[in-house]
Amino acid sequence: MEDTLVPIVVVGILFLGLPWLIFHYVTQWKKNGGLTVEDEKLLDDMHEMARRLDDRLGTLERILDSQDPAWRPRQSVDRARDEEWRRDN
Repeated sequence: MEDTLVPIVVVGILFLGLPWLIFHYVTQWKKNGGLTVEDEKLLDDMHEMARRLDDRLGTLERILDSQDPAWRPRQSVDRARDEEWRRDN
């Protein structure tokens, strides 16, 4: 009895249970696949805030550079890279 029951259960799990589980989660992922409108708005707001903070930081660095050029050690390569990044963004 036990020799017959175990293979039937294993075959049932492999050929019925596992595909059902996979298809179930595939359909769930397809339903919830994209960003919601609220998520997109939050992402846009966060991007805008990051841009404004970067602008403020650049302004503060320029003010500090004009008042005290030695307020921090900077290499010319780092400064050129920072300015290039700001122009691109």
